[in-house]
Amino acid sequence: MIDNDGRTGVVPTLTITAVDAAGKDLPDVRVRTAYGSDRGGLVVQHGRAYDVLAFSGAEADRVADVRVTVKELVPADLPAGSSAIEAKPADAAGQPMSKFDAFDQVILKNPNATAVSVRVVYLVYDQPKSGASQQVAEVVPIGGLTTIPAGATSSVTVSGDAKAAVQKFSGGPAVSVKAYFSR
Repeated sequence: MIDNDGRTGVVPTLTITAVDAAGKDLPDVRVRTAYGSDRGGLVVQHGRAYDVLAFSGAEADRVADVRVTVKELVPADLPAGSSAIEAKPADAAGQPMSKFDAFDQVILKNPNATAVSVRVVYLVYDQPKSGASQQVAEVVPIGGLTTIPAGATSSVTVSGDAKAAVQKFSGGPAVSVKAYFSR
């Protein structure tokens, strides 16, 4: 979780270091984020948000926790108490589909009283051995930054690399479609 005790939204740029059970750095482990909290891509409203982390490298199986340092913190225009935007897969005609189907678009409904900007990602998870934690194997952006007016619905077309990923992994056991506040 990423906590924001301030009164307004912020965009952090985080340095995330993998550590073992004793709190010792694992310098050969690469940490990747799905929502870009390490690149200034995630807007965190007052309260908290989260990012999805994935670990790779020879000692990735030793990761017990992470240590986070804030490199930069920029104010963002996101009102406190903004409700999350749900990403709902749909066919080309807008009919609801499952995240496991080969969907053509993602429907985004903004229940908030103000416009919000989001990005959408298609997450593909690995199938770990028993006892190992599940990791994100692929993070595929769907579309770009999308601003949704207050109380409105928008859609993002699945095309390019996202279309190829959805086609490849549809019917698979471990996928997710997520929208997150961004700028």
